[in-house]
Amino acid sequence: MSEPRRLSTYAAPVVVLAGWAVVLALNLPGHLSVDSVLQLYEGRFHVRQTWGPAIYAWMLGAFDAVSPGTKAYLVFSTALLFGAWLWLTRIAGRAHWIAAVVAAALILTPNILIYQGIVWRDVMFANCAVLGFTALAAAAERWADGRRAWLAIALSVLALSVGALVRQNGPILWPLGAIAVASAAPVRTLRGRVGWGGGWLAAVVAVTAVLSVTALPTGPGLDKANARGMRLLQIYDLAGAVHREPAYPLPALERTSPTGVAIMREHADQYWSAQRIDFLNNIPNVKNSFNAMPSDAVQAEWLRLVLHRPDLYLAIRGDVLRWVVTTPEIDACVPIHVGIDGPQPFAQKLGLAVGQTPDQQRLYNYSTYYLDGPVMRHVTWAVLAAICAVVLLIRRRRADLPMAGLQLGALAFAASFFPLSLACDYRYLYLVDLAAMTGLFYLALDPKRLIQVSATSRRGRAASTKR
Repeated sequence: MSEPRRLSTYAAPVVVLAGWAVVLALNLPGHLSVDSVLQLYEGRFHVRQTWGPAIYAWMLGAFDAVSPGTKAYLVFSTALLFGAWLWLTRIAGRAHWIAAVVAAALILTPNILIYQGIVWRDVMFANCAVLGFTALAAAAERWADGRRAWLAIALSVLALSVGALVRQNGPILWPLGAIAVASAAPVRTLRGRVGWGGGWLAAVVAVTAVLSVTALPTGPGLDKANARGMRLLQIYDLAGAVHREPAYPLPALERTSPTGVAIMREHADQYWSAQRIDFLNNIPNVKNSFNAMPSDAVQAEWLRLVLHRPDLYLAIRGDVLRWVVTTPEIDACVPIHVGIDGPQPFAQKLGLAVGQTPDQQRLYNYSTYYLDGPVMRHVTWAVLAAICAVVLLIRRRRADLPMAGLQLGALAFAASFFPLSLACDYRYLYLVDLAAMTGLFYLALDPKRLIQVSATSRRGRAASTKR
């Protein structure tokens, strides 16, 4: 009877390793969209081309220096996820055969099979988050056994620091990590636990600050990505207000940029969309008029919208969030990308051939079987993440709270797009999918423990009632 159990313990790790090999075989050297090409260009030539986070271009450049292109980067990026899943099999202490089945099913979805091969910072962020919380789960287990966990803690700090720099709203995961550290800390007093959690959070902030300086562009001029992004978001919201209420007053902008306001009123009704800003921003005269608007006047009008017309602001942002979370028209939300797409001059300098190979076209065709079903819907994975979080919080093994933190952090991350979103691209909430998949795989590693804990809890409640 012991032999089948011993073999089943190896099944899940073997499937995870095989899945990693298949992902690399199908996707190397990686799929690059327009922004991927531009960020690789930034990383190689140190010339700022986008307003995305500088550290991602810096990372691409670092791996490009090792091996030109994105092969080395892709091996590293995928190793974060598949390495975390392998680590979970060790943390769980056992691996039921059903975990191998779950892992295989998850890996065969486009969310893993293809997405892990796309050179997008959203994928890197999600992988960093999974690895970071997996490291916290490992630390919790080691502390429970009376062992030191400095390496796991250090890895969690580094992973979540990089993740926060790759996605500007990534720091929303930090409080969940700090709570996980405090709850599992090898001390008994509340003060001691708060100290551990606070110390971990301070370390993440410090490492993030150091990395942000390290990754600053080396070319001329200051990096103003965040300022540009915020200004674009404010103009998008103001155009949304005009779209909903054509007579909505914009006094500050009327004084400083009357032509720009007139153009906004002319085009907002037809071209503003909660789906994405591109429809409005891609009209040359509209884009130019927006660029000419004074930033202080734009900010003043946006603050007036938020503070004096919260009903209108919430309606605009609610509609935008609905598109991000539910992707009601999946084809309009860039659900998948294969091949290389980018400006020809940049691609040529990078030595990239724009287009799709026949194998990549087959990959895309494979993904279309999933586009109209629940697998390519964030809502599906959000519900699963919530269920996993509840189960883990009820079960309460030492490693369960960090894994529950990953689920709750992913949901909080999704909610953070309420004030931030400019488009409904599927990749933005990729963390939700990956967190739920990781939670499901973790629970599948030891499904019998769920039944045992449930029965124990019922007996405990019954005994308590009798007393």
